[in-house]
Amino acid sequence: MSLSDTPSAASSAPRRTLSLTLAVVLLVAVAAVAVGATAGYYALHPSSTAPGPGDVTVVDDLGRTVTAPANAGKVVVLAPSVMDMVFRLGLRSSVVAVGCTASIPGGILNEYSPNQTAAWGLTNATCVTDYPTLNTEAIANASAQLVLASTITSESAVETLTGTYHIPVVILAPSTLEGIVGDVRILGQLFPSASTSARSLESELSRTLASVTSEDANLTNAQVAVPSVLLSYYFDSGGYYTFGPGTFGASMIDLAGGSNIAGSVPLQYDEINATVVLNDQPTTILYGTSWNDPDLVAGETPGVWATAPYWSQLNGAKIPLDVTEVSEPDPTMILALPWVQHDLFPSIVPAP
Repeated sequence: MSLSDTPSAASSAPRRTLSLTLAVVLLVAVAAVAVGATAGYYALHPSSTAPGPGDVTVVDDLGRTVTAPANAGKVVVLAPSVMDMVFRLGLRSSVVAVGCTASIPGGILNEYSPNQTAAWGLTNATCVTDYPTLNTEAIANASAQLVLASTITSESAVETLTGTYHIPVVILAPSTLEGIVGDVRILGQLFPSASTSARSLESELSRTLASVTSEDANLTNAQVAVPSVLLSYYFDSGGYYTFGPGTFGASMIDLAGGSNIAGSVPLQYDEINATVVLNDQPTTILYGTSWNDPDLVAGETPGVWATAPYWSQLNGAKIPLDVTEVSEPDPTMILALPWVQHDLFPSIVPAP
């Protein structure tokens, strides 16, 4: 997806995949300085047009007030996390395109796993190019009535879509797992036809969060030791890319009852030096990988992580998670949370 041209100290969620390893690192690094500027820009440009008959108005994750047609029939989705919610609400038939770049190696598999593409009926033909820049003209040519994006989509692209083509853009980029529930609610407002499904999904996700929170309270009351956790979605020779304060990844660790070893890193999405990780010796290492997609970050199998720096000298339990559960803030991440809690406390918390 396109990135803001203006760097800042804040950061955006990690891009899940890109087939060239160096490109992944560079993209994550650039994204890590982009979103603060994007959020700041939107804070100064918060409003959309006044609602007309058949329109709905929502407030998105950046506090922007956006007016869009209710039950838009032609929707472009620019993030796998958003597509997860859209599909769960039965809205796949409304999606005319998703953000991906068919022309680079791996094509759609750079952003969607084989399981996702199969389940959601996605192919390279459904791609609207989003790397290195978003093809806003293609979105307009698709007669899109609504764009659902994350903060990695640049402010200039949003300006073009809203100002030039008059296509509303809703930003869904939760910073906590609770925020995912809020995004389901926003989609229920945008699509009244799916409001029943949205309420049902909200309830399921809220029950899961409540159950995990209750279990965490029980662990605290029983004075069970809090495990230190490294949650990593990518590594290179220098260290481990992870989740700092104010991120959905940090929220995942906290809700499960762990202590994030990256709790004091300066950026939201940062790389922890391998030597620091070695010295910290986290109790549990949760790492994102995949068993079926050669284009995913860090390779095809958990075995690739054996080449990570000091891997054999890290004594904590090493738990592989599907990378889509690690780096995409969507209902799948919440539904995986009971398993994460079991991974942190395997002898105490039973498997779901």
